[in-house]
Amino acid sequence: MTRPSAPDTGPAAYLRRRTGLIVPLLLLVTGVVLGVGTLTMDVPANVTSPGPQLFPTVIGVGCVVFAVLLGVDVLRHPEPEQSAARADGPATAPFTAAAAPAVPVGDAVTATSTSATADPDPDAHDASTENATETRVRSNRWAVTGLVGTIVAFIALLEPLGWLLSGTMLFWGVARSLGSRRPVFDLFLSLAVSSLVQLSFSAGLGLSLPPGVLAGVF
Repeated sequence: MTRPSAPDTGPAAYLRRRTGLIVPLLLLVTGVVLGVGTLTMDVPANVTSPGPQLFPTVIGVGCVVFAVLLGVDVLRHPEPEQSAARADGPATAPFTAAAAPAVPVGDAVTATSTSATADPDPDAHDASTENATETRVRSNRWAVTGLVGTIVAFIALLEPLGWLLSGTMLFWGVARSLGSRRPVFDLFLSLAVSSLVQLSFSAGLGLSLPPGVLAGVF
């Protein structure tokens, strides 16, 4: 009788089942950075209400709240353990002819026909059972890499390109990283969202976002 190996309960296994903590950690860092930047912002005395600190405060608080909620959810519902390796073998003792009780010939024929009717394809049943046990979810590293790369590129290009172009690139890159397969539609939608944010800051708050190469246009 072969027993499956005991599951690993060390720190490495604990973190491997909770790789989803990366997202709430990034949200928490973003919220803290926005909070510190908002508190240390130099606000002119003649700025009208609600002022430039409103939107960063709302976004920072939202990031912290979502980070806490996502972190609690990941800690309470970690990823399932991987199934035991195939080399470990079955957990129950194999059926042998010596251990089998004697069965009359007539009953043996009936039992054989009943077993064939109940399970016409034992291999398919075993494969489905193995697929059901191997339920560990893998992280989408390409999506995470694309999101991080898009954010880094946005931060680096915000001043030289300006908000309108860099914001369009930000929204388009996030959509592509999350699996969108309509690049032309995403491009126009990202440009529309970026223009809406530009108008909201300039017309609604009286603030100007970095114009970049479009300084003479806006």
